Amino acid sequence: MITFLFNILRARGLLHGFLLQMEEQNPNDTFAGEPAEGTLPEAARTGWREYLESEDATRMVYLVFALAASAMVMSFLQFRTDAICCGDWDGYYHIRWSQLLWESLSAGKWLPSFDWLPLTVLGPEQYNDHHFLFHLLQIPFLWFLEPVMAAKIGAVVFATLAIVSVYWLLHRYKVDYPLIWFGAIMTCANMFFYRMNMAKAPPLTIIFTIAGIYLLFERKYVWLLPLMFAFVWTYSLFPLLFIAAMIWVAILAFNERRFEWRPLAYTGGGMILGNIINPYFPHNLTLFYEHFVTKFKVGSDFAVAVGGEWYPYTGMELITHFPVALAAMLIGYVLWAPRNGKLPEKATFFLVFVTILLAAQFRSKRFAEYFPPFAILFAAFSWQAFSFKQVVELPSEFRRDIEPYLDAVRTRSEVLWDGIRKGFVWTLGAVLVIYFLVNMIGLQSIGIDHGGLMSTIKGNEADERYRRAMAWATGVDENGKENIPAGDRIFNANWDDFPKLFFLNTKHSYVYGLDPNYLYSKDAELYILLTEITAGKVEDAGPMIRERFGARHVFVDARENEAMIAQLLDSGWGEIVYEDDEARIIRIREEKGVPTELEDEPETEEEKRLLDEEERKLEANANANAEIEDEPPAKAN
Repeated sequence: MITFLFNILRARGLLHGFLLQMEEQNPNDTFAGEPAEGTLPEAARTGWREYLESEDATRMVYLVFALAASAMVMSFLQFRTDAICCGDWDGYYHIRWSQLLWESLSAGKWLPSFDWLPLTVLGPEQYNDHHFLFHLLQIPFLWFLEPVMAAKIGAVVFATLAIVSVYWLLHRYKVDYPLIWFGAIMTCANMFFYRMNMAKAPPLTIIFTIAGIYLLFERKYVWLLPLMFAFVWTYSLFPLLFIAAMIWVAILAFNERRFEWRPLAYTGGGMILGNIINPYFPHNLTLFYEHFVTKFKVGSDFAVAVGGEWYPYTGMELITHFPVALAAMLIGYVLWAPRNGKLPEKATFFLVFVTILLAAQFRSKRFAEYFPPFAILFAAFSWQAFSFKQVVELPSEFRRDIEPYLDAVRTRSEVLWDGIRKGFVWTLGAVLVIYFLVNMIGLQSIGIDHGGLMSTIKGNEADERYRRAMAWATGVDENGKENIPAGDRIFNANWDDFPKLFFLNTKHSYVYGLDPNYLYSKDAELYILLTEITAGKVEDAGPMIRERFGARHVFVDARENEAMIAQLLDSGWGEIVYEDDEARIIRIREEKGVPTELEDEPETEEEKRLLDEEERKLEANANANAEIEDEPPAKAN
């Protein structure tokens, strides 16, 4: 009896302390599932044994699982190809430039001069590395690995951290059903994972953005300044964080009827300082303006044909490529609602932020790595705001103390509802697992043609492509004479070949690369001439290539620019000096010579098989027609 009274009094004391704490706390200061500032973690307030049995410990296990699972998935996808993934060669440019930066800095020199695109706005006098911090972050991988492997491992690390940072925000604010939301992140869109595997800066953009959002939510505004400063040095999408600050300021203005200037001041200050205190100032501002003018337009009205990633998705492509992300958006829109005249701060932030990213999908596919994961966050925080119950929950210590004295008898309807809820969660989890496998493997049956990430990435161009051609270009002949003199310029017929050529051959410069706008912005007339030459519309292109572009050799992919090659050879100005099944190198003669013919490529086994089948079909049809002609005419009745 004494023990019973003692426990009741102890429980009343705990409850009294808890109620006093609730009276002192402004309900608008925290959100569902967030601990009040200054409270100790549960591990500090209880013993480790109790902590390991707590929900916090379970959530920590989920976070570790998310880290391990993300790393395994990104590693598995990255190594489906031996090349630096994916879709284009840009990763080769990034890792080679990181290597050149390290060679220069480690030798006690300043930043190296970029001499490989002198005809463009990235010439040595104007060059700006708008991925500067990203390139510095790639350097440690080069200390231990050869460049291709360094780029691939770096891509896995950065992509894994980006995915986990998205999940960490859910972990930090204790959103219910964390594994379901992690499953949604891992299935949000194939294009998201495809682009996360590229050895580029966008994963860091996600990390910086998540960090900035967290600082906004926690009202730790002063840290936004160094964060924005680093963001400016990392990638040209840094205005995204300033937009986030604007959204947050607007939400606070509505809820608290005051103008909170600090988010704008610190992000704006970091943006200004990051651009001014910059090793490439003022050329960084020039290149940012060039990007803004050429890319920030409505529709597909580019003055220059650019990479496919800059063109928009159609409505049908959005539905078929982003079903989980769009479903998350729908859930978020349905569940979002003000309460007691106040906006749910986090849910409202993501509503506006992700709606902007969704709209950007209709402008450019470049936002495919940003919209899907943030759409999941929108749904998760809208769910949290919707399901938040405005009741006082007893602290865990109090519940444990009084549990033996409570008759916790649930009604039949409560038991039934709990069973339905658990069944739905397990079913949804199973659906997400199956859909994840379909995304990885693909599905080509029952009228569905859904390509898997594994086969898509495996189908990328091999790492070996162009290596033989560039080995010849940088090599010497039997007399020890350079095949192409060091410092010469190569007329690369396609701008998107430049990153791989630059990676394999830094002895020579090139006509254009990374973005065709870089040449167009510097000299529109020269760019137009280049497009006419590469399309085979110029008969005597040899002298123009030599005089206008300063090049004496032309590099062409073996599968492209047949009309241009034919024109160069037929005109007598060009001769093929190197050729394999991947590339051709044509030398521009000093004087017009005897025309040469473009040799037909040898017939492949597949082409031979198809031709043989076609011949057999033609023979079979001919024999059938002959038999019909030989038949006697039918007698008339």
